Amino acid sequence: MPKYKVLIVDDEPDIVETLSFMLQARNFDVVTASDGFEALSKVKSERPDLVLLDIMMPGMDGYDVCVKLKTDKETKNIPVVMLTARGENEAVIRAHKAGANDYIVKPFSLPTLVSKLNKLLYKP
Repeated sequence: MPKYKVLIVDDEPDIVETLSFMLQARNFDVVTASDGFEALSKVKSERPDLVLLDIMMPGMDGYDVCVKLKTDKETKNIPVVMLTARGENEAVIRAHKAGANDYIVKPFSLPTLVSKLNKLLYKP
């Protein structure tokens, strides 16, 4: 199986560190960003295969980042998974309207996260 690159976007260093460790241990390359503006820059420079995106961040929130990614012809096909503490229906609907491919609520189970990532990345 190829080694996929995942961009983790979250303003909480502990979450970024934990996710990075867990995904690297499962043979993913990991790139990180701490806010929406940095995320957009990293997507252009690093060309990740998938973006794990927090919603609540300073500056530009995850919804806006997702819309920008999904309306740019160069990045529209990169899967985006919202990974957030916001579990209410309105947040899930808004994320999907912004173009998110999937939605995971924190705290999450590692097997569920990895399964969803593999589902979006595996191209038979």
